[in-house]
Amino acid sequence: MQINLREYKKNKVLKRDEEFSIPLQDLNVYDGEDFKFVDDIRVKANVLISDDLIQFKFDIHTKFSFNCSRCLIEFIKDFDLKCDDEMLLNNLDEDIILDSDQNLDFKGYIKNCVVVSIPQKKLCKDGCLGLCQKCGVDLNNNKCSCEKEEFSNAFYKLKEIFADFKEVE
Repeated sequence: MQINLREYKKNKVLKRDEEFSIPLQDLNVYDGEDFKFVDDIRVKANVLISDDLIQFKFDIHTKFSFNCSRCLIEFIKDFDLKCDDEMLLNNLDEDIILDSDQNLDFKGYIKNCVVVSIPQKKLCKDGCLGLCQKCGVDLNNNKCSCEKEEFSNAFYKLKEIFADFKEVE
């Protein structure tokens, strides 16, 4: 999405509602990360510029391919995000480009909003059991025949110590 500021300077107010996409080929800069875009970024944008203040709201949708943090299978996840902000025209975010023709370009800002919103822990499903730590079998699909070790709690000794203390009234 590009907005020409000449129109704003002429009318003193500029309002734009627009739908657009950032194509998949523009997103290849993130190759090598622990995610991959599998669809364009689709955006519904509302932008208002008045009194040298720019206000914008972006409703963003895309799809990612991730590897599950627990079981390592690849899965695709829909991703919806709302990103809204306001800033002065003379103090724009570094990801919003103002070119020599007075066009504001929001693509970099939108891509950054999406990337920083990606969760750190990517799970194929909420109840993912992951892999057996001994044999590596996917516990979501199979049971392993490994012997279960008795859990050793490093803080058990502290529990014994605190059991000797009485609550003070």
